[in-house]
Amino acid sequence: MTDRHACLTIEEAARRLLSIERPLLLTHKNPDGDTVGSAAALCAFFRQLGRRPLYMSEHPLPARLAFLMEGEERATSVPDGYTPMAVDVASLAQLGALADILTDTPVALTIDHHAIATPFADTLCLPEACSAGEVIYRVLSHLCETHGLCLSVPVARALYAAISSDTGGFRYSNTTADTHRIAAHLLTFAFDHATIDRRLFESKSEAQLRAEGLTASCLRREGSVTYAVIDREARAAHDLAYDDLDTAIDIVRSLTGTTVAVVAKQTDAGDVKFSLRSTGPDVAAVAAAFGGGGHVRAAGCTLTDEPSVAMRRVLDALHARGVV
Repeated sequence: MTDRHACLTIEEAARRLLSIERPLLLTHKNPDGDTVGSAAALCAFFRQLGRRPLYMSEHPLPARLAFLMEGEERATSVPDGYTPMAVDVASLAQLGALADILTDTPVALTIDHHAIATPFADTLCLPEACSAGEVIYRVLSHLCETHGLCLSVPVARALYAAISSDTGGFRYSNTTADTHRIAAHLLTFAFDHATIDRRLFESKSEAQLRAEGLTASCLRREGSVTYAVIDREARAAHDLAYDDLDTAIDIVRSLTGTTVAVVAKQTDAGDVKFSLRSTGPDVAAVAAAFGGGGHVRAAGCTLTDEPSVAMRRVLDALHARGVV
């Protein structure tokens, strides 16, 4: 943490939350269930306190996640008097276009769980947590214990979605005994968790299914590394948007014998965005070498080379670490 930004404790973050009268919840670009669920949980919590929260996302939320923010208002600029805070955002770059919007309005607080991060505000970060949702659960539980507050069904529902999303439905290695204990407590609020999991993991558009088929056709192997390169021409040929490839990494990692899975997806602008997943090796270190980051077993980065050249660079970096 830099001299400019404080590393907060749970207690300090809890006090900071209570002090925000007009909260503006920020999600990261290319949103996942953790950033959206975490923001939704805090929106619901602030409403319990009689406050009017807003949220901001770089683009309108994808259909598969928008249900988590049902009833919440999305801002496209920072309204007067509102205080921005970010959830599940490890660096300013992860905010995408929101970073430019926030030039004149500093972020007051970030709540995160990424071990590799570039702090841009006072931050509560618990790298041992499975998700930002788990960190928020701990903060709100502290407030319940110290201020006589209670979790509500909307808060519990959103936190469950955040935690389930970032643990792959409790299948990933970041799932701990504490993860299950927290989920068990959240389930006592009797919301329809099965529908949440189905919408997060099993509800796909026709385009997403075509994208998964394209990904499967692009699979390649080098040792125990399985990878796929999907350029914009291939997307166009299959009538696919970039966001339709959200689940591509899941197809790659599912191939038997895979230790490290890598997907390179070219954006409409020509950048190549990488997703890396691992069953052991440190892929965050590889991503960090290219200006990215994440977790030991789940990371990402962006390169500007041609897709095949960019993939070769990442594979060579994995070679250098003895992974391939």
